[in-house]
Amino acid sequence: MFGAVIFSLFDGAIISIVTPAWKVENVITRGLRNSVTFFNSQKALIAENARLGEKVSSLEIELTSLSIRQTQENVLSTLLGREHELGKVLAAVLTHPPQTPYDFLVIDAGGNQSITLGGEVSLPEGPILGRVSEVFSRSAKVKLFSASGEETSAVLERNNVPVTLLGTGGGNFKVILPRDVAVENGDKILSANINSQLLAVVGEVNVQSTDSFKEVLAKSPTNIFSLRFVFVTP
Repeated sequence: MFGAVIFSLFDGAIISIVTPAWKVENVITRGLRNSVTFFNSQKALIAENARLGEKVSSLEIELTSLSIRQTQENVLSTLLGREHELGKVLAAVLTHPPQTPYDFLVIDAGGNQSITLGGEVSLPEGPILGRVSEVFSRSAKVKLFSASGEETSAVLERNNVPVTLLGTGGGNFKVILPRDVAVENGDKILSANINSQLLAVVGEVNVQSTDSFKEVLAKSPTNIFSLRFVFVTP
């Protein structure tokens, strides 16, 4: 009531003076209210994004776990039967570099599983790694193509040029090519047989302006230091 009485005493001049202040106050109040609403909304969106991100990560981990488990089950199931549908024997790698020197493997399949000297050893995915160099009753020794000094006939996929892969150890190779032969990082080097299986991948090309030949450095398509299973052609 007191406020109403005071307000009724204001004349037009006073109200005209105070009105701009009231307008500014209303604008500021609305701005603060909108800002609070905006920041609350942004905070909620950030929290929701974080929650969704955690859920996606959890699902990805679960899918990866299922995939790994399924792969291991498939490999172990095949390993129990030993014989592969294409006439190959699946063997577990007992030791690999650096436990064994000079790019050799020891596998748990031998003469008892029909493994023979010179049998081709490959990855389950297809690329070939080497050949059986010694056979025992329940195990065998595998010499990888990347063993130091080992020479393997191959073909450069880019232009079907025959090459000789020279093993330099540690899953690495060296190839010497004429200067004018086209080759780039990532090019595939395949076996010279009719199956054309992957042997190595080009990693570096070295050539000097005065050289007639260039040195191509390549590497095994897999990490030989972490091999677990291989296929062997009896």
